[in-house]
Amino acid sequence: MRKLFFRVWDSPTIMTWGSFLTRSLSLVVVLPLILTRLSTEEIALWYLFMTIISFQMLVDVGFSPTFSRVIAYAMGGAKVDDLKSPKDQNNGQANWETLELICSEMRVIYSRLGLLWPMLLIVFGTLALVKPISHVQNTLSAWTAWGVILVVSTVSLRGNIYSAYLQGTNYIALLRRWEAITSLGAIVTSFLVLILGGKLLGLVIAHQGWQLLNILRNCWLSRVVEDGHFKNFSKRKQNKKVFDAVWPSAWRSGVGHFMTYGLIQASGILYAQVGAATSVASYLLALRLIQTVSQFSQAPFYSKLPVFSRLYAEGRKDELVSLAKRGMRFSYWCYVVGFIGLGIAGNPILRFIGSNADFPTNLLWSLMGLAFFIERYGAMHLQLYSITNHIIWHLANGIAGLIYLIVSLVLFKFIDVYAFPLGLLIAYLGFYSWYSAKHSYSTFKLGFITFEKGNVIVPAGVLISYIGGIFFYKLV
Repeated sequence: MRKLFFRVWDSPTIMTWGSFLTRSLSLVVVLPLILTRLSTEEIALWYLFMTIISFQMLVDVGFSPTFSRVIAYAMGGAKVDDLKSPKDQNNGQANWETLELICSEMRVIYSRLGLLWPMLLIVFGTLALVKPISHVQNTLSAWTAWGVILVVSTVSLRGNIYSAYLQGTNYIALLRRWEAITSLGAIVTSFLVLILGGKLLGLVIAHQGWQLLNILRNCWLSRVVEDGHFKNFSKRKQNKKVFDAVWPSAWRSGVGHFMTYGLIQASGILYAQVGAATSVASYLLALRLIQTVSQFSQAPFYSKLPVFSRLYAEGRKDELVSLAKRGMRFSYWCYVVGFIGLGIAGNPILRFIGSNADFPTNLLWSLMGLAFFIERYGAMHLQLYSITNHIIWHLANGIAGLIYLIVSLVLFKFIDVYAFPLGLLIAYLGFYSWYSAKHSYSTFKLGFITFEKGNVIVPAGVLISYIGGIFFYKLV
């Protein structure tokens, strides 16, 4: 039992699940209070705050995952000249000179991003909030909450240095354990704030306070792991070789994230400027719920990506394909069960608790469900292909993002909020999914029918049948 405990305790996959599950507890513990203790206008503003904060990932421009990867190369002995493509002669011993140069470059880049991000927040974030804040009863507390977010979010961006270092040095289980603990603390604090009568400002302070604590925690962890090398690294000037090694991957990832995730999040900000508060609150709630279902479904596949990479490097492609297929299948079913479960229980639960935000209409929820299911199909094939180290995210996401932008803007004046999920559905179905899958099928010599008949086809059929049943039941 002791052996099993430590195996679980030190497992990156299980700790990642634990971190996600503790964060997901907020849907059960905090969300009902948000929907009942805050007004409809405050609910819309809360989710708009969270949407704006999420844009921090786009300002990162893909540097965080790229730096994690090159730090891992340096931990295997890579020299600065080898960071673009580490050579086989690496001795497996950490190259602390290279790590020092990488961390120095991280400090330079994030110092500059730390100046850019608050400027964008002050200008564009404030403009996006003028109308929504004017609808709430206490505008002073709403603007004060925005000030708190401005300060903490700026510090939080620089905190990416520490999370990148911890992940690159393979302290993922340690990082996720602490994330789970602090997530529980944030949930308890938010619960107490709301149950004791705190409103939007109190909720923001509680949420952002724990964000600040997360950064301090990661800073401390970075300074104690690996015998404290991080705290002894000197602060050198920018290193061109390190920058040249990380920039090509970083900008491709950044473009990919912006053209899909960024545009989806932007739809909430855009709709907040023109939609009624009730409709905005319902749409932002729906977006948060469907993204939670999607993120939860990723774990069975994404947690195995390091294993996939190792099997590919060892030439064990049959074993790789079999494991990937099993992970995909589990992921699809997690998504379908989560989507249908929320579709059935969501509206009755919101009515029971007296929510001030409505569950999305059947049509909006169905369009979102189909769009994000197809995205899961394309994204997993894109990740499978990416283990070859040939990155096409900027093409797959970039073209899909353009399609989404054009379709949603053209249709918005005709069908209102439904233009957003319909645009996503057309973008993912029309390009992203088949383009991504085509590359993985070709690379691993897979046929659609042979690979997908026991994989995506059955859960897709269940999903479509459920959606069809909803509208047939309404007709009869």
